[in-house]
Parts: sequence; C-alpha cells; structure tokens
Amino acid sequence: MSSIESKAFSVLFPVLLDLDMNEDVRRFLGCGGRSLLFGETTQEYVSGKMGASRLESETLEKWQRFTGTAKNFAGPLILAADADISAVHRLQGVAPALPELDLARVMDLAELEDACFQVATKVRDAGVNLLLSPTADVVGGTNVWLQGRTLSDDVNRAAAMVGAYVRGVRRAGMASTLKHFPGHPVLLRQPSVEEAVVTESLDQLRAYWPAFQAGVDAGADAVMMGPAIFAACEPPVAASVSPELIGLLRDELGFKGLVMTIDLDHRSTMRNSSLGEVAVAALNAGADLLLISAKAMPEIAQIVCAITAAVARGTLPQERLDAAALAVSALANRLAEA
Repeated sequence: MSSIESKAFSVLFPVLLDLDMNEDVRRFLGCGGRSLLFGETTQEYVSGKMGASRLESETLEKWQRFTGTAKNFAGPLILAADADISAVHRLQGVAPALPELDLARVMDLAELEDACFQVATKVRDAGVNLLLSPTADVVGGTNVWLQGRTLSDDVNRAAAMVGAYVRGVRRAGMASTLKHFPGHPVLLRQPSVEEAVVTESLDQLRAYWPAFQAGVDAGADAVMMGPAIFAACEPPVAASVSPELIGLLRDELGFKGLVMTIDLDHRSTMRNSSLGEVAVAALNAGADLLLISAKAMPEIAQIVCAITAAVARGTLPQERLDAAALAVSALANRLAEA
C-alpha cells in the first residue's frame, strides 16, 4: 500500500454501531485508519436513549476490551462518541447522566463544568478520548433538525454553557468537538434526507457565533462542520465542503484544531456527487477528518480510490492531504499521551 493510500485511510472517520472488532474494522485500521466513531441507531438518535439490550451488553469491561484491542492493533487512535446534554449520550450505560437540559440551563457554570468533568472522566475510563459535543448551534426560528437538541435559545447563555462543557471535558484529559459550524438558526428541511438550505446572510450568522467562539476560546480540539447548504456561499454549498466557511472558522474565530465534516452521505452535503467526489471536495475545502456513516462504510475503498486518484491527477494537492493526515495523527498522538 502506498503512503498516499495510507493517508487517505487516515482521514476517514467511520461510524461503528456495535463494539465488534470484526474484519472490516481490522482492515480499516490495518490500512492506516486512525479514527473510529461509536454511533447509535436511528431510534436511539431520535430518542436520545440507548436501547435496553445495548445498555445490558455494553459493560465497562467490553468498552475497555474493544478500545484497548483497537489501540494495541493500530497505535494511537481518535475514539469518539456523542455526549450531549440536549441529545445523545452514547456511553450512558457506563458514565453518569448529564444534567437534564432544563436544569443545565439554570445551573451555576462551575457546577455545570464539574458535571461535564465527571462524565468525561468515566467516558475516558472506557477508552473513548474525543466527545462529539457540545452543540454550539443556537436556534432562531423554526428548525426541524435541531429543535430541542440545542443548549439554549439565548446566545449568551449558550456561549457560557459551551465554555463550561469544553473546560470540564478538558480537565478530564479528553478532547471535545463544537458542532455544527457555522450554525443553523432556521432550517425547514431535514439535511440528512433533503436539500436543506440556511438562508441567513453571513452577517446574520455571525450573531450566533459567540457560542462557537466561547468553545474555541475554552480549548475545543475539533469543530464539526454543518450539513446544510448555505445560501450565503457563492455558489451555495454545504458547510462541510465550503472553503469559505472553513476559512472563516480559521481566520475569524481563530480555530487551529481539527476540522471534521458531518456525514458525507447526508443529502444536503452529497447532493448529486458520489461519496468519492464529496470526500475530495471536503479535503480541498480544508476539512481534515471525513465522517463516514455506518451505511456508507462499505464504500470506504471507493472513497480511498477517489482521494488517491485526485492526488495523482493534481485535483487534490498532495500537501492538503498531508496536512489533513497530520492534523488527525497529531490529535491521536496527543490524546494517547494525555
């Protein structure tokens, strides 16, 4: 396997629905994969609660066995899961519950930070080292995607809560992820299955950025780009493939960490492209880590081929792939030393 192929594998972030070190997972890690995301079923995502059979079977020992085996097999890895105050808490069977949303919204910030620290400490004991939380979006109207899944409708309170979350997780020696930049105040369609458009201008979106800025200032290690199409971009594109929006994250908010996409096969992100084409577009836009849904995982080989072919053709600069792979390995290595 060439070094370019290995780097292409290293920038992919596949979702696993179970703690099963099967041949597909071993093949991915053996080919250079550096990141895994522990996901959940659609029903679990919607309800925010893990299924009873999962809670019974996924003991702390099972988590530690899987994460330990993965790291022994492949070296330092990014091992991620959701732990949202307002939505999914993937490790709720082995870690304390996060505060209920109504309580979190009125908690003293020091108490909220400590609650997040306690959860992150237990999650880290299971071998997970990156939380795909907190949600920094602030809803400003009708939102069929995020309604009920954000921290607060008040920008300043949301910013304070995001900062407390990131600080608590950081104290526990774990990494955190702000999502979903540049924010989705109003969304009338589901971006995963429809072409959903955010119509606000950039100046209107900036009014919602204090929560993202608070997370950046508190030391968030990663930012997940959003799935929707942004009319403010020219031409309108999804945030995960927008060099303009990733550039604003870097230049205006001063974020220097890992930039990841949302699921590449979300309808609003993928549109009429193939998975390989959208992967190359995301890397060219400045994304470092490309989220591959469980449904899209069988296409990993095709995505890798598309990335390596783009490098060979010169449509994806080798330097851009190198930089993305370096950003992933740097975070994996730092978390292994934490």
